[in-house]
Amino acid sequence: MPGLFEPADRLFEQEALPVLQDYVRIPCLSPDFDTDWESHGHISEAAALLLGWVRSRPIPGLEAELLRLPGLTPVIVAEVPATAHETGAGTAGGPALLYGHLDKQPPLGAWREGLDPFVPVREGDRFYGRGAADDGYSVFAAVGALQIMHEAGLGHGRCIVLIEASEESGSPHLPAYLDALSGRFGPAGPSVVICLDSGALTYDRLWATTSLRGLLMAEVRVDVLTEGVHSGAAGGVVPSSFRILRQLLSRIEDPATGAILVEECNTEVPPVRRRQATALVEALGEAAVDRFPVVPGLRLSGGDSVQRVLART
Repeated sequence: MPGLFEPADRLFEQEALPVLQDYVRIPCLSPDFDTDWESHGHISEAAALLLGWVRSRPIPGLEAELLRLPGLTPVIVAEVPATAHETGAGTAGGPALLYGHLDKQPPLGAWREGLDPFVPVREGDRFYGRGAADDGYSVFAAVGALQIMHEAGLGHGRCIVLIEASEESGSPHLPAYLDALSGRFGPAGPSVVICLDSGALTYDRLWATTSLRGLLMAEVRVDVLTEGVHSGAAGGVVPSSFRILRQLLSRIEDPATGAILVEECNTEVPPVRRRQATALVEALGEAAVDRFPVVPGLRLSGGDSVQRVLART
């Protein structure tokens, strides 16, 4: 609704952005990247900052708290009841769950001059700072949207906003909190889950992520000797551990094409996904969907642009 854009912009610029800038300054790295996260206190500091902003929102019936289970990173939980004329929605069928996270990935190398990961910088329409987009914006988007709906007199069902703090480590702490909160979700669980942790190819339309390429991690070690020997004596006789590892990996992935050879890791792409990928390329053009900072001379894999969209999703 066009009439909502102006108040939403004003909410972001005047009320959300200053707090988001403070959030950028906090090095609240995910537990995998800061094993002493609890004693350092950065995650708790970020959670307290964001919780304070949520509690300050003028939304009728809003209740927000910080939950802490022993040894686990905390979560922010905010609940907004259904509006009077939407009482039936999001109650018997379960609430709408709006999800995000506040932990950050560590900085990877130096940024360009004038930019530092933990120093917020505004340049025109762009805002720089570690964690601002992944995923510090989520709490402002979720709760801010509910505030704008309230101010515009729009109805909604019961909503629960859940902001966790271990996502960048694979969300190892999240299941325990979902169990602890199961009573709030109702017997059938949430009616819909909105995950505010993805991307948008353009900013003139609303985007929904339907699928993402998966991830499988394994630690592999190859031993060929019980102790080190000089390469001049063993080379060409003792098999290279790297060569053995390369052979093992070649059983999983075709070294020439990158195709995954394990049958269980392949599936037929549904026709609806092929139609969606085709429509995406037709709407935005090949340059938009294949925008990667590749080095000169590198050729992309995966066939045409439609195939590449399917390959990475």
